[in-house]
Amino acid sequence: MQIQPPARPRARLVKAVACAAALSIALATATWSSPGAASPPPGSSVVRAAFYFGSANPVDMWSSDLHGANAAFRKMRADGFSAVELPVPWGEFQEHVNPASYNTAAFTRLGSLVAIADSLHLQVVLRLSYGQDVDPNDRSPDRFVSLFSDPAVYRSWLGYITRVHQTIAKYHNVKIAQLSWEDFWQSISDAQRATTVAERMNLATTTGYRAWLRVNYSLAAVSSLYRTTFTSWSDVPTPPSDDPNFSLMFRYFDWALVHRLFMPAAARFPGLNLEARVDADPLYSGSNVVGSYPHDATFTLPGTSYIGMYFAPYLGDPSTSKTESASSALTALQTMLASMRARSGNRRLFIFEYEIVSNSLEVASNPALPPKEISPFLLASAPILARFTLGYSLWTYRDYHLSPLYNPDFALGTQAWRVTGASKPARSGGGPALSLAAGSKVQQQVPLPFLNIKAGPSATVTFDATSSGSAPALLDVSLGGGPAQRIVVAPGTGTYHVQQPIPATGTSATLAISAVSPVTIAHIRVYNYSQIGDVYTADGTPAIGAAPLRTMNQELALGTATGVHR
Repeated sequence: MQIQPPARPRARLVKAVACAAALSIALATATWSSPGAASPPPGSSVVRAAFYFGSANPVDMWSSDLHGANAAFRKMRADGFSAVELPVPWGEFQEHVNPASYNTAAFTRLGSLVAIADSLHLQVVLRLSYGQDVDPNDRSPDRFVSLFSDPAVYRSWLGYITRVHQTIAKYHNVKIAQLSWEDFWQSISDAQRATTVAERMNLATTTGYRAWLRVNYSLAAVSSLYRTTFTSWSDVPTPPSDDPNFSLMFRYFDWALVHRLFMPAAARFPGLNLEARVDADPLYSGSNVVGSYPHDATFTLPGTSYIGMYFAPYLGDPSTSKTESASSALTALQTMLASMRARSGNRRLFIFEYEIVSNSLEVASNPALPPKEISPFLLASAPILARFTLGYSLWTYRDYHLSPLYNPDFALGTQAWRVTGASKPARSGGGPALSLAAGSKVQQQVPLPFLNIKAGPSATVTFDATSSGSAPALLDVSLGGGPAQRIVVAPGTGTYHVQQPIPATGTSATLAISAVSPVTIAHIRVYNYSQIGDVYTADGTPAIGAAPLRTMNQELALGTATGVHR
């Protein structure tokens, strides 16, 4: 189980693109081209994709109820999307790495979603090796670090890439897959957090950094860079994060991302690309920023004619204000895309992770589009996207609650739930549910890192409940062994919300739901953070961005964004 919360947002680091506002680039029309990838459908050269997480969220979708996928994909088509993107967590699809073992149910569900999209003439984009899951059968929590130095883990990862391709190879609507730099960033984060020489010595081995140094530098050169004398390679640690030489770790990461990960994976998954890191990382001398490290080495991938990236309006916006105008966001979009086009050798771009707004706590200090600016931004962005990109994939098409429950809808029976007393499968609202007899209880361990205490000291537990008879039913709900809260379930089916304090210590807490009288429960979530995208709310209600996004997609589909009908 990967229990670190998803690294969705990115802090405003040193931007290597900030000086690119005056760039003016003559752009020639390019064609979609990558190894093994088919051409886009006639009538459009701009792919309009949106991520699909079901009615769940990125970390628990594959164990959740996906019976609504057909209707959701039809809605995407009506909103002008030509593709759907699916995250494929390494830890959930390949639950063990040594020896490798696979989650056959997850692969079956992947094939089903791709088939549904195919039947609706929707392309599919896959985010391979997604780094977060809550699968309790994922017993390799350190896999993303050991991947860089453990041959067995590395072979298993390549096996996972191969197995995913074998699963979808018969479908012609899977146009492309991507790797993302952020799913492999843990080794860098660990090195940045290391405070002792002992930690840094260990990381030099486990990250593969020292082995890379030996191939690319002499021991004398490394001694000179570190301003000390090493008599053995085994004495070389990772650089301290407050030293400019930490740029060596960034250089190693970029090399490994391209040569150790992307290229071997692309040989096993034709059409693979990379969401490269567009931010430049600051370099420190003590507490002072003395330079920056751009990741341009990842912008020209062998065998590809375009480069993947990400964008949110605050990227490239130098404003210190909490809000930004549509005009400044559009300038940031064009500046960023023009810079990336130039830095990648005039390659076309694909925005694999497009965010219109982000309420993530990590970027709370960054400028953001207020609601009144969302529509003007979207309506004016189509020509820019058409000019610079082959397409985009919208991360938050539908708002979601970041709930870390596995099998939250009982779609997999009672997997991950500890059930005491009598229970049986049931249906509620067209989806799976669980019927509990009086005196029975369901429990699941909730990984606390997903409940971000910065968002508040309490969590919301929400669920659907149906009283089995004409009289109200009674339920008790508790989190982390705290006092239970009694809920009166009115006759019929309703949605109930309970506030429970988040335990201040520990790595997990027990969610317990006890039936005082017979009741049916479904669609359980526990969260204290909801990702907002301002397109559709979590219950599917259109938000302020839905209509202008639809118009933007129509312009991109018809070619009217550039004044040329394709």
